[in-house]
Amino acid sequence: MKKLFVEVKNGGKMTYSVSDLNKLDRMYETEVFERKEKRVMSPFKKEMQKSFQAQVRDYAFEKILDRHLYTFKYLLVIPNPYGLAKQTALILFNSSKECKVVYRVIGDTPDCDFTGETEYTTRHRVPILGLYGGRNNKIDLSLVDKNGETIKHRVIQIYVSPIQENIRNMVSETDTKMSQFGFIMLNTAIGSPVAIDRNGDVRYSIQIKTGKLGMIPLANGHFLLVDKTANRIDKYGRVTPCRYHEMDYMGRVYRTYLLEYRIGRAITQHGDSLFFVTASDDGHLSDRIAELNLKTGELIKYCDIHSIVGDKYRVYDNWIDTSNIEYNDGRILITAKRLNSIISIDWKELKPDWIIAPPKVWQDSDVSKYVLKDKSEHREGEAVIPVCSFPEYTSLMEDNGDKKKIVLFDIRNVVKYDGKVIVPGGKRSTKNSMVKIIDIDEKDMSYRVSEQTEVLSSLRFSRVIHSEDEKYLLVAQGYLREQTDDVHSIIQEIDAGTGEKLHGSKIRKVFSSAWIFAPDIKEFCVSMEKNDNVIFGKLNPLEKFAGELPVLSKEKTDGYYFGNGRICDELFLCNMRPGTVDRIYFIGEHNAYVKDMENVAFKNKKESFAIPLKEFVKDEYHVYVEYNDEVHKLKNEIRIVK
Repeated sequence: MKKLFVEVKNGGKMTYSVSDLNKLDRMYETEVFERKEKRVMSPFKKEMQKSFQAQVRDYAFEKILDRHLYTFKYLLVIPNPYGLAKQTALILFNSSKECKVVYRVIGDTPDCDFTGETEYTTRHRVPILGLYGGRNNKIDLSLVDKNGETIKHRVIQIYVSPIQENIRNMVSETDTKMSQFGFIMLNTAIGSPVAIDRNGDVRYSIQIKTGKLGMIPLANGHFLLVDKTANRIDKYGRVTPCRYHEMDYMGRVYRTYLLEYRIGRAITQHGDSLFFVTASDDGHLSDRIAELNLKTGELIKYCDIHSIVGDKYRVYDNWIDTSNIEYNDGRILITAKRLNSIISIDWKELKPDWIIAPPKVWQDSDVSKYVLKDKSEHREGEAVIPVCSFPEYTSLMEDNGDKKKIVLFDIRNVVKYDGKVIVPGGKRSTKNSMVKIIDIDEKDMSYRVSEQTEVLSSLRFSRVIHSEDEKYLLVAQGYLREQTDDVHSIIQEIDAGTGEKLHGSKIRKVFSSAWIFAPDIKEFCVSMEKNDNVIFGKLNPLEKFAGELPVLSKEKTDGYYFGNGRICDELFLCNMRPGTVDRIYFIGEHNAYVKDMENVAFKNKKESFAIPLKEFVKDEYHVYVEYNDEVHKLKNEIRIVK
């Protein structure tokens, strides 16, 4: 491979382009994965599974290190090494003795420097994150020996092309006060997750088409990403993502899940289990908690919330609107928004531990005995604010046995259905929402609001993150009640003890969630292990077809309706304009299948759909697309060879 060294002060560096990386993929693919007969053969364009591509790339990077081509003086720099996160880079080189690399991406101000540190080794894979888009970045590199001495030092530059325009200027205004939190990850509602620094500049983004759910942070430091390049049709005729990737912040995909059910935004993880909120039946929404085994992609347990609290308020579809769940030591903390309640349940026994709610909510119900008593101090003559009135987010801050401390974001709203208030006890405020710190005594079955702070009024998408010492709170409000062209959301730091407003940023976009961006740099220094078993779950098979095809059109397939057919493992992926294509037929000599798309809601925008081929039996299938009462035959066929 051609090597172009760019001379810089104190040494040189070589940079690989996208075409160089693609050559590496082709060179090493068969070494990583033995060439074996595939079950699906077709002239359709092939798309490599993203996890396989990450493994091939890592194998190629290890081969480069095997050859001892690069030193600290002459580095190999690979921008966007896995093709999915352009504000990252990987530096490769060898050293004669074990050293570690300490680096600093120089920020516009010193408090915006992004720092990282690797393990001691002679084979150096240095993952660089926190790069600015659309400019040259200065990276300060130090090679440190086991005595803690810096034996070599240099500064290099890495250029990053401009990031997509819709996220480039996320922050409309930020103050210059010192922040207690570093880089903040925001899941924007437009489907482009970003990390911003204290100045409001975007320092991380991901280049894969995703949905409103975006990234779901996992306990192992990875995240689950919704992949909108593979969709299915749900029972309501809506386009819904069906492919999810477990990834790290460098863009490496570890596992891919194919799921027929929708994962809601309320999610928590423990070990190999992912808990998420879904629907209990066709008539209701967000009122079931399901447990997914991340190693198998199988659902292993679920809990319908009405089986715990009863059916009293289950009179319309989104009767709970579960906005957050959190797993803690065998319990799940549920923020039941429209029930004005915080519910802690024992996941093993599927029964409540306690409930925090205004007294009227569960009065004379079967769960009234679990409602904690309010022992908060109230000033004489002062109006009592309901503890929960449309709560949006709850999280455990401290767990000292029977004594617990939680933080609550309360929207302060009242919802009516058919003009009536269904759940009592709430109180509406259009002026402000409330952040509360609540002390719980499980032995005494009581609670006390120890601190409460008024913040701007929110409608949804709010959460509270606390610092490790619990002195500071980061209040992230993703959807403000009062919005302007420049301000749709806000993040605000608060002194937990005094309620004083500290550092804050006003955001132009709505975001659905936020968390601290603190990637594990040392984990990224390790190559992925070879693993053939990376696809979990499955999509519902197609129906068999035994009828006759409609009239065959003499015209080519119109790109307005359908196009870009491709094969990814045992999926047929294609782009369609929803609501325009009626059916897709796969007609073989002895077998035939059909995918019905007739009841799909129209969208004047093409979407990518995934059609499973896993259940197809051995045959050669021709593909026909039906629209406008005619079928159009695609020029390529699909052969199932075993």
